[in-house]
Amino acid sequence: MNVLAIVLPVFCMLGLGMAANRFGWISRAGMDGIKLVATNIMLPVVLVDALGMAEYNKVTLLLLAVMLVQLFIATGAGYLLRPLVGGSQGRYLPFLTATFEGGMMAYPLYIALCGSEMLSNIAALDMANCIFTFTVYLALITATGKGRSGGGQLLSTVLRAPAMYGVVLGILLGVTGILPKIAGSRVGDVYSSLISMITTPVSALILLCVGYDLKLDHRVLSSAGKSAAIRLVLQGVLLMGVWFVLRNFVAEQEMKIAVFLYAFMPPCFMSPLYAVREKDKVYTSTTISLYTILSIIAFTILSVIFG
Repeated sequence: MNVLAIVLPVFCMLGLGMAANRFGWISRAGMDGIKLVATNIMLPVVLVDALGMAEYNKVTLLLLAVMLVQLFIATGAGYLLRPLVGGSQGRYLPFLTATFEGGMMAYPLYIALCGSEMLSNIAALDMANCIFTFTVYLALITATGKGRSGGGQLLSTVLRAPAMYGVVLGILLGVTGILPKIAGSRVGDVYSSLISMITTPVSALILLCVGYDLKLDHRVLSSAGKSAAIRLVLQGVLLMGVWFVLRNFVAEQEMKIAVFLYAFMPPCFMSPLYAVREKDKVYTSTTISLYTILSIIAFTILSVIFG
């Protein structure tokens, strides 16, 4: 019953999102508005609270270093494995083997498993992903699509990402100890009520958006399926390496769940935005949708194991 209580709400929200798209209950403009509220307002507040209340020590630095190395290896492997996909789609394989979708997938699923108060565990893993995505990843995928990467465009993309501000502000408030002092002061109850009001709907809204955008285009299922399989195998191998390094530093069950769940998250959802040709957009979108399904399966298995 505990596992069902964890998994069923997730599937319900994904199903509602798919139905809203299929039957036209919510327009694309309406769903885009919901997504903006969830990711540009609610999610940054969640990140500020989670990272602001987190502990910062040598283990945090180790997590950051290990995940950065993992991301560079995954990207390099993607370049080496491009011939397995072939065609123009193969150019985008490195951007589907590396990076993780934290905000739209890892966070809501982890909250469903462990609660928002434990979110700092997976946010700690996602810090490296944020740094990598808004620097190396953006430069490489922009160069792939346009033949060059404009520094001004990359800087503009970074500065327009509210989640990045949430990460930076959360870390500052956590490292300086300001947020824990506020939470432990006389206004702590007011702070907790305010945070709860803002963040409680975030998981449901994000999962609704993910379900709405799940699309499988039969024209590219073969190449997308190969790409999803390559990522699954590669991330499985890298997970073994990550766990080998971290196994003696990760004692809490919630942190173990974070490591394993995060490893099976889909690649960054903004990949199709940087694909220039329509067929490349369809390929990247379909690959992400396929892998999102695999992520939900992995989430269900982890719910059974740890639930």
